[in-house]
Amino acid sequence: MHNFSFDSMNEPSKTLKIEQNVPLAPLTTLKIGGAARFFVSAETENQVTEAFRFATENGFELFVLGGGSNVLVADAGFDGLVLQIALKGIEVKENLVTAQAGEDWDAFCDFCVRENLAGVECLSGIPGFVGGTPGQNGGA
Repeated sequence: MHNFSFDSMNEPSKTLKIEQNVPLAPLTTLKIGGAARFFVSAETENQVTEAFRFATENGFELFVLGGGSNVLVADAGFDGLVLQIALKGIEVKENLVTAQAGEDWDAFCDFCVRENLAGVECLSGIPGFVGGTPGQNGGA
């Protein structure tokens, strides 16, 4: 990993906390791999947008990380910006459930069961976040 100074490039907004040399192994289900040169855990949609802008304006590769399932990180790490989607929230309106991408999939399934909302109970136990698990078929 390279040493870094924001003096030499476009700075992130004040609402975006960019960390350096963050170990990625603890953020994956397999617990292996190196560090991210830059890392952002985005808790708002604005932070997601800002992270994309920061990476683009500074020529960094961008990797979007959810719950870290089905991800193998090289021992050398990732020499760009890793953006972890950490948006939280589950909302029920009438018979529609909306969940943010950073919600844990299994916790979402548990929520639906507790609220007597049928349909995803058979998908409980699958690792990952709501933002990625359905799109990857979640092993189902």
